[in-house]
Amino acid sequence: MTIDEIKSVSIYQWLIVNDYGDGSRKGKNVFYCSPIRSEKTPSFVVNTKDNLWYDFGIGIGGNLINLVERLYPTWTEHQVLSYLEKQIKMHNLAYNKEYNARLAENDKKRLYVEKNRILHAERHSQETVVEMVKPLSHPALRDYIIQRRIDFDIARRFCTEVHYTLRGKKYYAIGFINVALGMEARNKFNKRCIGKKNISVICPMRYPQIQCCVFEGFFDLLTYVTMQTQIPDNGISIGGDYDYLVLNGVGEVNRLLPYLEDYSSIHCYLDNDEAGKNATRIIRNSYADKVTDESYRYKGYKDINDFLLGKKS
Repeated sequence: MTIDEIKSVSIYQWLIVNDYGDGSRKGKNVFYCSPIRSEKTPSFVVNTKDNLWYDFGIGIGGNLINLVERLYPTWTEHQVLSYLEKQIKMHNLAYNKEYNARLAENDKKRLYVEKNRILHAERHSQETVVEMVKPLSHPALRDYIIQRRIDFDIARRFCTEVHYTLRGKKYYAIGFINVALGMEARNKFNKRCIGKKNISVICPMRYPQIQCCVFEGFFDLLTYVTMQTQIPDNGISIGGDYDYLVLNGVGEVNRLLPYLEDYSSIHCYLDNDEAGKNATRIIRNSYADKVTDESYRYKGYKDINDFLLGKKS
């Protein structure tokens, strides 16, 4: 879970499940005897609208994480966050209503933007004619792949070279096929989808595995396999045999969900930004404890290719 998600879990609900009682409600505020010091007259208040607490006796307040830090002052930040994440899962604690409303609004905006992006891409796709698809070999595409520190032979395993015309002009790009037989087309200067937008599913072992890794774009996949193959103990890749699922854009996350049903373990390598975190949240909401957010492995970097390049956010 992200720190923002943990902060947004209802403090009032957390106090109830930890046997602090229902308190004394006055409008949006609920008063308790302070859990962090001894007192007989309640002067500890939880604002259920803003999801914040304040102790009038010592003049200190904050969010849920701050409260647990006060309750267990010897704990490290990691211990506090791990404890809260376990509690949230164990008691199925809900987000504060205000936070849920903000998530719903963000989802609505994201879907609106994504719908318009897809319509725009479809118009472009109708003006695109594929002339040739062949194994990757063009020197400019090879140089671009190597500049991203991707092993070129690995790129050839997963990608093709596509030549196409758009409004009468000729282009060439790295091609990456999706399940709808559309193709992500990318070069140093441009990226687009030719045909229908969709996710990509790859079974490197030639038959489905019980575990999978989910990536946002195909360069994330190529980075992962390059690091797994060439950099032992890289801290990013995980041992074992996995299928690879690529969103080809976070807007395809809902198309991905049915493909995840049969996996016992789902490892998300999505971007360290709001869109990536939101997509991971959607996946976790559908598959709960089967999902591991691996983005902490490249904390401070937007994605795993930036990590490989040493390009911090």
